[in-house]
Amino acid sequence: MPPVVVLDACVLYPAAQRDLFMWLAAGGAIHAHWTNEIHDEWIRNVERDFGVARSVLNRVRRLMDRAAGDALIDRYRRHEQLFPKTDAKDRHVAAAAVAARKYSGAHVVTIVTWNLADFDRNELTQAGLAAENPDAFLCRLLADSPADTVAAFMRMRDNLRNPAKTTRECGDTLAAQGLKRFARLISAMLD
Repeated sequence: MPPVVVLDACVLYPAAQRDLFMWLAAGGAIHAHWTNEIHDEWIRNVERDFGVARSVLNRVRRLMDRAAGDALIDRYRRHEQLFPKTDAKDRHVAAAAVAARKYSGAHVVTIVTWNLADFDRNELTQAGLAAENPDAFLCRLLADSPADTVAAFMRMRDNLRNPAKTTRECGDTLAAQGLKRFARLISAMLD
């Protein structure tokens, strides 16, 4: 079974990072989940910070939901009570991970987030969850499933046409978004 993950809004916010995770999900390297609330957060922030039209972002949202199949989690709010020490603005993410765990039957669900300090580790562990930053998660995935991870990266790279990008350029973009170790590893593998 591929790793079951809940992608936090901060992971879906940067376009290249979001693109890579979607290719990983579409290729079966991960079983990705999110909620409408997570969608709303990254879309609101991209619209505000980059002026991208809401209609364009909603199209991306629909494509993501379609590409990742059963990614959209609902009926998760009741699990928020399990996380009183977790930052209030991130309890919904942890609650969604509990729902994803029950739905998938996974032993552990990983919350992929840049905001690790917002989650109480003990609460996550008691609920069968973990949290990991995207760079560490992707490095681990590359070590555990190199063929699937490289294939997703190459599909992402090959799908870029306006403008097209080389492996190094894709790696540089991901590194600029915080995926420094992963970008270095994947670039070394493909150079």
